[in-house]
Amino acid sequence: MQKIKVPFTHQLGYGIGVYGYGLTTQMISSYFIFYGTAVLRLPGGWIGLMVSLSVLWDGVSDPMMGYISDNTRSPLGKRHLYLLLGTILMTVGNYAMWTVDPSLGPAAKFLWLFIILMALKTFITIYATPYNALGAEMTMDYDHRSAIQGVKTVFFILSILSVTAIGMLVFFRPTLAYPLGQLNPKAYRNMAVTISALTLLTGLVTYFSTRKYLTRDQKEEKPNFKRFMTRIRFAFGEDQFRSVLLGYLFTNLAAALIGTIGLHVFTYTFAFNNVEIAVIFGLQFLMSILFQPFWVHIAKTFDKKNVVISGLKIAIFGSSLLFFMVVFKDFVSGHYTIMLVYAIIVGFGSSGLFSIPFSMVADTVDIEEHLHGVRNEGVYYGLLNFGYKISQALGIFLFGLLLDLIGFDSSLPSQTPFTLYALGFMLPLGTIGAMALAKESFKKYTLTRDHLASIQKNL
Repeated sequence: MQKIKVPFTHQLGYGIGVYGYGLTTQMISSYFIFYGTAVLRLPGGWIGLMVSLSVLWDGVSDPMMGYISDNTRSPLGKRHLYLLLGTILMTVGNYAMWTVDPSLGPAAKFLWLFIILMALKTFITIYATPYNALGAEMTMDYDHRSAIQGVKTVFFILSILSVTAIGMLVFFRPTLAYPLGQLNPKAYRNMAVTISALTLLTGLVTYFSTRKYLTRDQKEEKPNFKRFMTRIRFAFGEDQFRSVLLGYLFTNLAAALIGTIGLHVFTYTFAFNNVEIAVIFGLQFLMSILFQPFWVHIAKTFDKKNVVISGLKIAIFGSSLLFFMVVFKDFVSGHYTIMLVYAIIVGFGSSGLFSIPFSMVADTVDIEEHLHGVRNEGVYYGLLNFGYKISQALGIFLFGLLLDLIGFDSSLPSQTPFTLYALGFMLPLGTIGAMALAKESFKKYTLTRDHLASIQKNL
């Protein structure tokens, strides 16, 4: 790894690899609750149970996969072997997730979903953890790390946009049998086929276009549990990394709440149709894409911590506006364009929250090498990936339980006024709380550009 700039074509080749992976994860976070409760008619508590068990598995598999990748000897390199394997497995697993027969009994549907969810979570880990670590290994340049993550983030946000906005328009069109397209089981199957094909294509593009950065270097260390726990302690013992990890977890918890609760809120609380929901989600994520270069540029002038905190403040303001829209939901329901103000502000503020933390983690790995003489990008990004997935899972788990508590019943033609307001208030209050916790976590990050330059000089 050298302190050199990475050609833009290589950045594109690397960045597109997150698109298929993002489609797979976002389909789970955006539709899993709705699919399980409203389409398959399973209790929210059951969905929450399987999600919580998958979180426990994530807690072991993500950092373990990073450690295994860090210490892999292979002609395909320590990252690219898993990029190839993970791409193929994700393609198959994602299709299987969304092909449950709604006519099956509740126990059979639960068992199918649970087994496939656990398998798919494993397949995602096999791909995502080495993939994220590869991005940190491509350069040591402080600013160029942000640029690489910025390109990757554009593709990641495009994946969210594709699933939530474009997917809503294309796959959930009303039919005679299903006037509300979100309730059509075939729509999920058709979306899964498309996403699996794109996952396979983009994964292979990244595999072949980043072969120049194939790494076979290996410390004289055979993987075992004791050494694995030592690397975990190194990472958690590093104050800078710990602040980024917690901040990233809470930031993504806010994003997970928007993804999981948003469809319910816009469908039931505000009574928007699929086109209106697609426009709201689409504008929000389009703003995140358009302003990605802005935040990367700002990070060249100001320290990365200050950039992230500024983005959080803007997003909190946007979520506060949504709170008042829920209060006046009867008026907003007939004027969805009012919701676009919320989408613009939150999209702009959250734009820098996707890429900058990944760049900050790459900087903290240099501290590990400075203090301990080793580099474990895989472990660090495994823990970060775990933070991302646990935030997504927590959003689904908590929402699944709350659906039952507020009396949501998918079999009713309309929900009670209490349920509609409770659904609506969950979204702004939950996101504001999560982003406030993220802000406090990022405040503890003190690694500046000058400090990192002095560390790299001594390496």
